[in-house]
Amino acid sequence: MKPIGKAISWINAGVSGVAGVLVLFLVVHVSLDVVMRFVFSTPLDATILYVSAFYMVAIAFLPLGLVEEKNSHIAVELLVERFPGSVQKLLLICATLITVVVTAAVAVRTGQEALAKYVTGAYSIETSGKVITWPTYFVLPIGFGLMSLVAALKFVALLTGKDSGLSSLSIEDPYLPKDTPNV
Repeated sequence: MKPIGKAISWINAGVSGVAGVLVLFLVVHVSLDVVMRFVFSTPLDATILYVSAFYMVAIAFLPLGLVEEKNSHIAVELLVERFPGSVQKLLLICATLITVVVTAAVAVRTGQEALAKYVTGAYSIETSGKVITWPTYFVLPIGFGLMSLVAALKFVALLTGKDSGLSSLSIEDPYLPKDTPNV
């Protein structure tokens, strides 16, 4: 199970790295647009489309697998932390299973939509002409698919008590109950 976890961690790091590079591209693109608009009175075409359809979608959804791997999603534990360790572990297993099912369903559905957009050749009309937008639809199934893979591996690790091999989970994982083995 460790080699699978390590491979998923590498993929998550690479995909999240792409999102990080896109943040830099976003800053350069918008800055260049502002300079061109106010210094030369010639703004770049379709900046808003590129920011909203390309950069922001990728920046928001590509790192989902890494966020799940690091247990960095928002969590509110008002009552759960007061429960016994065995109840906490059972709730963690149930929540992880629900995460697997929901994120896999979202990945499949957004993947179907992405294929439909690819087949129709989705695009947007801007002043400079057609801007192809169908590739952006593939970002969501990638992000949710990776999140589902990470959650599935964590689920199996919780059930078996074995190390998941995910590199972001340390020995002292604060989100696991104290009396349960780490994943």
